[in-house]
Amino acid sequence: MNRALYIIGIVLSVVFIGVCGYYIAEYQQERFSYILSSSYYSSYDYASGNLTAITEEAGLVSLFFFLFFITADIMGLVKVKRKTMKVMGIIGLCISGIFLLWNLAMLAEPGAMSFDEVGGGFVFYALIMLAFSIVGLVQSVQFAKYGRTTTRKSTDLLDS
Repeated sequence: MNRALYIIGIVLSVVFIGVCGYYIAEYQQERFSYILSSSYYSSYDYASGNLTAITEEAGLVSLFFFLFFITADIMGLVKVKRKTMKVMGIIGLCISGIFLLWNLAMLAEPGAMSFDEVGGGFVFYALIMLAFSIVGLVQSVQFAKYGRTTTRKSTDLLDS
């Protein structure tokens, strides 16, 4: 079960990087077309309706990814009984919590904080979760291979 969860995590990390790139490019394109319009020079309102809609949509889509990675970290803490996974799960939960709060702050006021400002950070988060998912997959395989047998001594394992 955990191996499948970590494989899905690897795939979703790569997908999240692509989703962030898509929404950043879409936001930049919409901002550029807004700058070229004549209404940009007549007011100080930099957040048009389309820009806030893009930010809200990107925030809601990102929320799905954050909730998945939080669930994967919790499942890793519960199911895999290895020290490395405990540490990685706690670090992953802390990082996910910080980025989830950042996403919720963006969703609370999409006109003040745009997705192109936070999207780079979300790409960084996706890279961290990609690394954690790969380590989680390796640890899950090691736990399934060695963790359930009682014939090995605990000193034979690198991570007990």
